Amino acid sequence: MAVDVNAELPLLILIAGLACALIAWLLGTFTHFLRGYRYRVSLSLIAFPLSGLMGFFSTLKFAVSVFGDWLSTHPISFLFAIGGFGYLLFGFLGCWTAVRVGGKLDRKHTLSVLYNLVEEHKKRDASR
Repeated sequence: MAVDVNAELPLLILIAGLACALIAWLLGTFTHFLRGYRYRVSLSLIAFPLSGLMGFFSTLKFAVSVFGDWLSTHPISFLFAIGGFGYLLFGFLGCWTAVRVGGKLDRKHTLSVLYNLVEEHKKRDASR
């Protein structure tokens, strides 16, 4: 009896997240679209699938080590449901942390650009 399960789905989501993060970073860098949120969006698109993947495997390992005997008498869908819950929980926590860090980077970058503009205006006004 073969089990037909999409266990490679977390890896595919990780690859899609990395590709979307690269696209979002390029859009934020070279266009006005996402300019003020470039680090938040890019980091969250990377952090959700990466931390979710780590959470998927860690909750699977935890569930098997703690509930091994109980899980052996139940369908494998229980195990994948536990892994999916870990994926969503740890993905959310990683994404939330990345958005918090990315917000600080966005503010710091925006402030440095504004300070550079003020310095350029001061130099321009002083040269007149």
